[in-house]
Amino acid sequence: MSANAHKFEVVIANSEFPDGDLEQEILGKIGATVKKFQAYDLSELQRITKKAHGIICTYDAPFTKEVISNFENASVLVVSAVGYDSIDVKAATEKGVVVCNVPDYMTFEVAEHTLALVLALIRRLPLADRVVRTGEWATYGPLSWTRLRPLSHLDGRVAGIVGFGRIGRQVADRLQAFRMRVIAYDPYVPKEKAAQRGVELVSLDTLMRESDVITVNALLSQETRHLIGEEQVGLMKKNAIIVNTSRGKIMDQNALVKALLEQRIAGAGLDVLEREPPDPNDPLLKLENVIFTPHVGSTSEKSYNELRKMAAEEVARVLTGEPPRHPINPEALKIGRLFVR
Repeated sequence: MSANAHKFEVVIANSEFPDGDLEQEILGKIGATVKKFQAYDLSELQRITKKAHGIICTYDAPFTKEVISNFENASVLVVSAVGYDSIDVKAATEKGVVVCNVPDYMTFEVAEHTLALVLALIRRLPLADRVVRTGEWATYGPLSWTRLRPLSHLDGRVAGIVGFGRIGRQVADRLQAFRMRVIAYDPYVPKEKAAQRGVELVSLDTLMRESDVITVNALLSQETRHLIGEEQVGLMKKNAIIVNTSRGKIMDQNALVKALLEQRIAGAGLDVLEREPPDPNDPLLKLENVIFTPHVGSTSEKSYNELRKMAAEEVARVLTGEPPRHPINPEALKIGRLFVR
């Protein structure tokens, strides 16, 4: 992209990164100045984005109608994530602001993290580690393995994937390598497309009922909020496990806790929770058959650099009149501000 006479202000509203140097390097080429903040308060978001031409934010930044209606110059809002449930997309469309996400920066990382949680649960690795560290291995000798029962395996079992998008497909490929039969639930994917990867699309109830391993890889939306509730958890096999590396609110956490406490399912691997970070008194934290990671499934040095680069490039495209790669509301392009044509 060539430099132009127009000057832009691009605001990083909040970020997990220590600086905005990479974004400035990319956006400086179109005459933009990047300002970085760490804001989640609504009044603060209103203040810092009021004059901005482009905005970059994290997945959990509350860009409500109140914040968006305060924009004076913005034409693009990029969420540095796959999910965009914290953005009032309707309000942005009415304002002529195109909302974009970055759906393809961490596909492999999340798929691998999903598999790591599956294997850790199936082989009960955290408990096995404690058996060694606490001296139980030395105390009980060859019988120490009984402390880990029931131990299981993947070969020949059924895996069910909730959400058969980019990440879900990568999870399927990896689970098939363990010779699992893979089924999936996704009402927006044609059966033929899933069949090409050796995966059968089924109803959600069928998936919950038949699967030994369930992975949640769907986007959070009004449609998927508490998609997996008490009724769905109640369909699971007693020896089944469930892994969520998507969004915590897709699962009804109370229903999950109840099933785990009553030992109606074997275990859960959770990279995401309904409340992050969790309340220290959350009963979920006390369960031995649950493995947690702190919402790091998408994290790697490579993925974070790609995320920053892709988000900045998306802002630059819109500000210079080029079509964005991943618009959530492309209709906003027809009514928004295009500074360079």
